[in-house]
Amino acid sequence: MPKSKSTQRTSFSFLKFFFSLLLIIPSSFGTVTLVHRLSFFQFADLIQLACLTGVGVYTLMHLVLWRPIFIHVMGHELTHAFWAFVFGGRTKSLQVSSLGGQVTLSKTNFFVALAPYFFPFYTSLLIPFFIITAPKYQPLVSLLIGFTFAFHVALTLHSLREHQSDLQQCGVIFSVIFIYFMNLCMITLLLMLIAPAVIQPWTFLQETGTYILDFWNWAHAFWAQV
Repeated sequence: MPKSKSTQRTSFSFLKFFFSLLLIIPSSFGTVTLVHRLSFFQFADLIQLACLTGVGVYTLMHLVLWRPIFIHVMGHELTHAFWAFVFGGRTKSLQVSSLGGQVTLSKTNFFVALAPYFFPFYTSLLIPFFIITAPKYQPLVSLLIGFTFAFHVALTLHSLREHQSDLQQCGVIFSVIFIYFMNLCMITLLLMLIAPAVIQPWTFLQETGTYILDFWNWAHAFWAQV
């Protein structure tokens, strides 16, 4: 007998909740690894310094001068549209204003729904320029990368303070954990690009794995004594 749609939705919701719980482990220890690797940030490196300067400039602007809400909403809706296209969907309509936006898609899923909260749209447009540009211009692109990534983080946090239908549809607990994990992945990948001496793929994974193994051994010893 085939399962009803309500039963299938319940099963999928349970799987998403279980998956989000599993993500807590790599999210937690990946954060520890990231913080540790950032201690090796080289201020003498012009590219790394430029990126950090870009982060600082936007943060100051956001806190003191101006929050570009309309630009954020535009990027938010375009991100929905972009990832829908990646998954084979198309955009039927797009509306944007400083008060909010809406996009109608022919196909969506939880990844498309949550993408604007972890995918830095404007930063992604700069990455190809950083890769292909001459070394003497890379610090300038790096500054813009830092600026736009800080823009993404600050306005994502700002938007999450308000009611977001995307999170409600996907499940708040799952959405928050998944968004955090994906942002951690994004910032790690970004630092691998602009600061390869600070974060290298294998080193990052190895260090995170070591933290997880140490925690597992501690937890196993702790419960053995209880």
